Amino acid sequence: MFSRELRRAANPIWRDILRHPFLMELRDGTLSKESFKFFLAQDYVFLKDMTRCLALALTKSSDEEATGLLSEMHASSTGVELEAIRRLGERVGITSFEGLSYAPACYAYTRHLLCTALSGPFAEILSSITPCYWSYKEIGDHFEGSADPVYDEWVKTYTLEGYARLVSRILEVLDRIGVTATKGERERAGAVFLTSSEYELMFWDMAYRREGWRHP
Repeated sequence: MFSRELRRAANPIWRDILRHPFLMELRDGTLSKESFKFFLAQDYVFLKDMTRCLALALTKSSDEEATGLLSEMHASSTGVELEAIRRLGERVGITSFEGLSYAPACYAYTRHLLCTALSGPFAEILSSITPCYWSYKEIGDHFEGSADPVYDEWVKTYTLEGYARLVSRILEVLDRIGVTATKGERERAGAVFLTSSEYELMFWDMAYRREGWRHP
C-alpha cells in the first residue's frame, strides 16, 4: 500500500519525533509550561494556514470521496483542534491568540504546505498534509496520556475514536491514489511526504527551544 510505503521511508524521522524531549517530557509531566505555551501559539498559527491548504485542495479534489474527506479534515482542524488549543491556552495563561507571529520553523513548514497546495496536483497536496494528521495519531497512540492534567488533555485529543477514523480515511484515499499514480507521481508525492515529516520533527524542536528569529 502507498501509505505504508511512505511511512516506511519516513520511519527514521518519525522515530525521532516519538523520542523527542518535548514529547517525552510532556508525557512525564515535566515539560516547561513556557515551551507548551509556545507550542500552542505556533500550532494555532499553523492550523490557520492548514485550513487554507485544505480549501485549496478542495479545488483540486479528484472525486466525491476525496471532497468529503477534505471537508472532514477542515472540520477537524477548525473545530476539534483549534477549540482544544483555545481551551488549553486559557489554562496555561494565553489570554489571546490574535496577532501571533510565526516562529521560523512554523513559517517554513506552512510555506511548504501552501506552495504545494497552490501548485501541486492532488496526490502531492494530500501527501504533504498527511504527516501532520497521521503523526499526531501515532503520538496519541504511543503516549496515551500524561502525568500533567493539562498535557493529558492535549494528548487525549489525538486518542479520540473520531480522530482515528479521520486518519484511516486519509490513508484509504492516499492508498487509492497510489494505485493509479505513475511512478513519477508516486515519487513526487513521496518527496513532499518526507519533507513534511522533516518539518514535523523541526516543529517539535522549535517548540522545545522556543525558537525565535535572529532579527528584532
